[in-house]
Amino acid sequence: MSSPLPVIAVIGSLNVDFITRTTRVPAAGETLIAQSFDIGFGGKGSNQAVACARLSRPKPSSSSRNPGETGRPSPSVDVRMVGAVGSDPFAEGFLAGLRQDGVNVDAVRRLEGQKTGIANIIVEEGSGENRIMLAANANYALKAETLLPDDADVAVFQLEIPLEVVLHNINEAKRKGLEVILNPAPAVPLDAAVFKSLSHLIMNESEAAILSGMSDEEFGSADLDDIASNFLVRGVRNVIITLGAKGVYYHTSPWYAIRKPGTTLAAARATVVDTTAAGDTFVGAYAVAVAKARALDDFDVDAAVAFANRAAARTVERKGARAAVPWLDEVDRVADA
Repeated sequence: MSSPLPVIAVIGSLNVDFITRTTRVPAAGETLIAQSFDIGFGGKGSNQAVACARLSRPKPSSSSRNPGETGRPSPSVDVRMVGAVGSDPFAEGFLAGLRQDGVNVDAVRRLEGQKTGIANIIVEEGSGENRIMLAANANYALKAETLLPDDADVAVFQLEIPLEVVLHNINEAKRKGLEVILNPAPAVPLDAAVFKSLSHLIMNESEAAILSGMSDEEFGSADLDDIASNFLVRGVRNVIITLGAKGVYYHTSPWYAIRKPGTTLAAARATVVDTTAAGDTFVGAYAVAVAKARALDDFDVDAAVAFANRAAARTVERKGARAAVPWLDEVDRVADA
């Protein structure tokens, strides 16, 4: 049955996060005593789905965290997570947590004989910078078949599931007329034909360099307008490059705007504690803005980027991945201050 709300389908990864906090990363052969260790639920797909769900409504009170409970704040979008977990003990707790955040998990497959994906995350306490190693497990058992819900309005993709699965479903989403958002992480070179199917391309500087076929050094000296124009002429409607502490750059089509300069928005003020889920929060916030605008046929890229920028700033002020993703009222409260 079709949803009365705009539907965001997030097709991507679900990983159990093993998070170690340390004063610094150990050298080869060195053993350090870590500051702390936590287990959480993440994966770029899961994190972005949670960000969509949380940033579509105010935070529920502690007494109304049951998704079916009367009085729970109403969302402005319907968020569907599409992916796979294993048959291990992590799976049920993972799905229950997503439901609690308001994410529909009916399209998440539980695969017998598979382990749920995991991520080892090391966070340096001083800088808040993170280093991540993934074991894809069940995420890479997905096949190149259509996974999109029939009533989806917006489809959000990353690259932590098999590339052929992503590309097949991007093509299907384009064929169905959906708004297609790609966050190419972890980045790999992509065929030029992919870009004509993308409504929105959201990437950080390293990802933009890889997709542009440049080294980090070459990208650092390149003009962002030239970088963005390369994707716009290939068919992408909106190109967004997040710049960390420097803010976010974005450029948009139609074709006659390509020769005009893009826009750089300064980073929202924040005290950085942990950058782990900032990019995923940005993507989720942006996707909510796209979905709401699609329902009204009135998309404002400036407003969408500004909202995502504020949401990401709230995330870096907190420890963790999913735990750090803010709710809508926590972002709006800062905007109104």
